[in-house]
Amino acid sequence: MYSVLVHVTIQPQHVDEFITLTRQHARDYLQDEPGTLGFEVIQDETAANHFFFHETYVDEAAFQTHMHGELGQRNFPRIVPLVSGQLDSSIFLGKGFNITPAKR
Repeated sequence: MYSVLVHVTIQPQHVDEFITLTRQHARDYLQDEPGTLGFEVIQDETAANHFFFHETYVDEAAFQTHMHGELGQRNFPRIVPLVSGQLDSSIFLGKGFNITPAKR
């Protein structure tokens, strides 16, 4: 499995809109993109406009499909303008292959 950890800061006035769009975004990916295994978004408990994404894919190719596929082309233009600051590679806290859970 391939996982991605992301952090974004949303403009405070757009938090509710971001949550609505992100919930739909996650449903779309989990339902329509076979390579997407998990898509979790966590709202920071002390800074309500900070969000962490934990996304899991069958492999790195599935992640690339996620980033450049039809759903991304449809959803990202609606979400990106809500982000505070510049959206660049620094939003990625980590990318790589899962080493757990260990098999028994």
